[in-house]
Amino acid sequence: MVNQEDPRVLRTRQLIREAFSDLLQKKGFDAITIKDIALRATINRATFYAHFEDKYALLEEFTEHAFHEMIPEQVVNALEFTGEICDRLILLTYNYIVDFYRICRMDSKSIATLVNEKIKKLLQQTIESIILKGDTHHLSDSHHIKIISAMTSSAIYGAAHSWLMVGENDRTDLLIDIVHPYVMNGLGL
Repeated sequence: MVNQEDPRVLRTRQLIREAFSDLLQKKGFDAITIKDIALRATINRATFYAHFEDKYALLEEFTEHAFHEMIPEQVVNALEFTGEICDRLILLTYNYIVDFYRICRMDSKSIATLVNEKIKKLLQQTIESIILKGDTHHLSDSHHIKIISAMTSSAIYGAAHSWLMVGENDRTDLLIDIVHPYVMNGLGL
């Protein structure tokens, strides 16, 4: 088992993610092999497998790493789910989806499904964390918070994804105007 805090391990994982990103832009997920990733990252296949089980595990980490990199400090440190936090999450989710579809040649429904589910899960975890910190609803039952977070993240993600698919890319202000009241009213805020 590799030590995840070792600087060499961190550097190797970064090389693998960068190689993966380059290959996603050129070949598409389905065409990428472990050999391709190892060659591009200047490592051997055994080193790849010491860090990742397969390319699907790499895709999952790649998606999560990119998502966390995009979250602003204001959202991470938010103590309650405010209108401003809502707007930031709508915009962040939309921008993440746009960036990911631009980076990845989404020529495979399987990769699109995997990535979409991972983004929804990460968004839900972010919202749940914020609600738990504020707990302005005094929801002592964690199941209620999970359900509220799931519904909120689904609304934000669904709207952001639909916005990209209908081609309204330059009107994120309108996206926020549409989604914000829906989410905030749904939360009773």
